[in-house]
Amino acid sequence: MHDTGRGRSVRTPQVVEDILQGVGDRPDISTREVSRTVNVPHSVVWRVLRDEGLHPYRVQKVQALIPADYAPRVEFACWFLQQLATQPDFSARALFTDESTFTCEGISNTHNFDVFF
Repeated sequence: MHDTGRGRSVRTPQVVEDILQGVGDRPDISTREVSRTVNVPHSVVWRVLRDEGLHPYRVQKVQALIPADYAPRVEFACWFLQQLATQPDFSARALFTDESTFTCEGISNTHNFDVFF
């Protein structure tokens, strides 16, 4: 048998346990941080997580309606109907979009927020 040039496998049961423990303790931890903590290549972390059926997902902020939202929504609908009554082409000139999210704290960016489950 000849040497293929590959190193010995670093995926021992203890390494697998350490990776899963790290993700279990902190579901929002990055795979690169787990890699540094356990001292194994990044690809090993990904392989272990995939083999265990764990996949990253990105948290997506969504709006939720509360009872206090009812009155402003009715008020807007009445205003919009009044605008249509006076200007029949009003809806063609209005721009409705949800392309950007702005909050009092600024623009939210969840691009790099991964959680494993």
